Amino acid sequence: MTGGRTRRIGALLFRYLLLVRRDPSRVVDLAYWPFIDIAIWGLLTVFVSRAGVAVPNAIGVFVGAAILWNVFLRASQDVSVSFLDDLWARSLVTLFASPLTFAEFGIALTLVGLVKVVLALTLMSLVAWLLYAFNIFTLGWALLPFAANLILFGWALGMVALAIVLRFGGRWAILAWSIPFTMMPLCAVFYPESVLPPTVRAVARAIPATHVFEGMRGVVIDGHLVWGRVALATAENAVYLTLATALVAWTFRVALTRGLLAKLR
Repeated sequence: MTGGRTRRIGALLFRYLLLVRRDPSRVVDLAYWPFIDIAIWGLLTVFVSRAGVAVPNAIGVFVGAAILWNVFLRASQDVSVSFLDDLWARSLVTLFASPLTFAEFGIALTLVGLVKVVLALTLMSLVAWLLYAFNIFTLGWALLPFAANLILFGWALGMVALAIVLRFGGRWAILAWSIPFTMMPLCAVFYPESVLPPTVRAVARAIPATHVFEGMRGVVIDGHLVWGRVALATAENAVYLTLATALVAWTFRVALTRGLLAKLR
């Protein structure tokens, strides 16, 4: 990567982080929803325990899943929402009138999403430890491939939402928030994939996040990491991320050819 490209990516990353620092609403969004998720699923765990329902290591199953779900959600949304910030600020044409390439723009978006994921993960881990004495790091080294695969899949979905908005306009902005949640019933976030109907289960196994959450439960309940799950998630992510990148690149070329950037609202 040349010095000029590095400076452009760094400048754009710095710009997005300044927006977070100077806008209290963004700080609230970064902290509020993760806190609510941890609080709700922790309280559900307390209820399940008091009701005598036999869920092995329920605090790890539910709160651990809530933390990993927010890692995925944050990674997905921050890629597309950062793009929407530029769309709403009418700054896209200005950005791409500069030497900035779309590849550099995409790298900056994924990096700012990664920074926000780390901040959210740190906050959620602290809240889970303070409120429920749950330490996400009891997952050990398995936490790294779990989080990495969720981030990669989140980026892929975020790029799909970005491509749709880039092609069809800001009226499709709701997809930046809704696409990750369409995956939630299939990803077996808070329940094993075995409860899904057979046909739906086949679809779920084609989703990298399903293997992550199943793997997380295996570590929490049995203390055993099934590396086959990690390998499947990684292979699927490689395919989806490649396809998503190609989709965004094609959409951007179409937008440039048809002059859509100046018309986006």
